[in-house]
Amino acid sequence: MTKCAIKNLNPGDRFEYGMKSAIVLDKMDDGVLCMVVDENYQSEFDKDDNNNFAESTLRTELNAHYMRQWIDEGANTNDFVVMEVDLTADDGLDDYGSCKCYLAPRTCDQHRKYRKLIPNCDNWEWTATSWSTKSNGDSYAIRTAYIDGSLDDGIACVKNCARPLFKLKPDTEVEVEIDATNGVEESSLMDDMRKLVNEHGFPEVMETLAKVIAG
Repeated sequence: MTKCAIKNLNPGDRFEYGMKSAIVLDKMDDGVLCMVVDENYQSEFDKDDNNNFAESTLRTELNAHYMRQWIDEGANTNDFVVMEVDLTADDGLDDYGSCKCYLAPRTCDQHRKYRKLIPNCDNWEWTATSWSTKSNGDSYAIRTAYIDGSLDDGIACVKNCARPLFKLKPDTEVEVEIDATNGVEESSLMDDMRKLVNEHGFPEVMETLAKVIAG
């Protein structure tokens, strides 16, 4: 294993951080969106059968117990970026609004967007998306992901697993397999070349490169 900045990885790349295995899902303006893999955290969505993630047992469990354990394993709280979780229900009702936290299961929209990158799980998984909302007569049904990645529904008071999403600051150091460093270095070099071309123009950059090669 070798260390590199998370900003040098690409969507689909795997890495280790604080003794947890994770995968890059997306590069965003404020950080890199990632997801824990190869670990199934078991919890009720909510002990009181509430399908609003903002008020749920799962939100508390992930951002308190799970986060404290992760910090004990080597994660740094300063590396994390607060995420805003869209709590629009599966039927389109937006009564629940959104909430902010460091760790959350993916929403149904995120599941669909990143499906090609997300490995299947060997258990039912929670999403953060409710089936409908309390104002529409549904305060307990949650959308879940089945072991084949298809979406289904579940009841908030039962136990399923969660592989939380999280966002890291771009310069956060993570560990990658040594065999993957060539791709990381190549990606970083290409990013640098693109920046130079955008700033100075292609002819000027190529002329400078030719002079460097000629010694």
